[in-house]
Amino acid sequence: MRSWDNDGFATTGTSARAVIERAQTSWLLVPGVVLVASVFLAPFLLLFAMSFWSQPEGTLLVDPSPTLGNYQRIFSDGFYLRGLMRTLWLSVATVLISLILGFPVAYWIVRRARRLRRLVTALMLLPIVCGALLPTLGLVNLLSPLGIINGSLRSLGVIDRAIPLLGTQFGILIGLVQAFLPLMVLPLVAVLDQVPRSLEDAAMSLGARPAQVWRRVVVPLAARGALAGSVLVFCAALTSFVTPQILGQGKIATFAAMTWQQASLVLDWPFAASLAMVMLMLIGALGVSVAVLRRSLGQRL
Repeated sequence: MRSWDNDGFATTGTSARAVIERAQTSWLLVPGVVLVASVFLAPFLLLFAMSFWSQPEGTLLVDPSPTLGNYQRIFSDGFYLRGLMRTLWLSVATVLISLILGFPVAYWIVRRARRLRRLVTALMLLPIVCGALLPTLGLVNLLSPLGIINGSLRSLGVIDRAIPLLGTQFGILIGLVQAFLPLMVLPLVAVLDQVPRSLEDAAMSLGARPAQVWRRVVVPLAARGALAGSVLVFCAALTSFVTPQILGQGKIATFAAMTWQQASLVLDWPFAASLAMVMLMLIGALGVSVAVLRRSLGQRL
């Protein structure tokens, strides 16, 4: 049936059928929404509520009365503050080292790898695909007192005694960079892929040296990828548990390890929830800061 609207244009039942089809296809979203709500949203809300509960000393009973005691304990106890600062500096250092190492690798993949590009990209994904445990156990063999690094240096006469790498923050930093470097490289590759090679050629034709082209052309245009990679690496390093726990040999207390100890060993779930919420709040604050930064810089990022 054809009808006429107020502007004199003929309309049919097409628009009505389109609305019905959209309503029907929207039901396809229901399983995904239910899954996300059940395995993420509901536990997150429970975690948030539990962080305001308390657990009296000497008992496993939980008092659901709202209180800020857990958060006051975190920010007034030097042990947890030092753990938070230690975790933050390890995360920031991981971001900086990953950026320094990842930028040249990403540039090489985009400009030089050619036929090897797929292979190199697949190799970059291995630490993520294999999970945290296998690469970390491999690093234990490298960094241990009887491992490859100390053994090679000792055989070359460089050192007399083994360099302590396990159970140190330096060893944890090596593991974090190895684990999360792909999270920096892949966003950089995606952004550098969109930068025309002709821009670099034009800059060099105008007399710019390679270092100037890199600093004034490549780096600014890849800033979006560097920012995205930095956020991913920081969040992953901040919440990492397996790598610091294994390479730290239980001697370096990170915030994630403290959370696990409170939940699994001390069985103080309200306090563990508050520790987890602090990490989530840091990630949320980082997200807001990045959004504000991108808005303030406009099209430059």
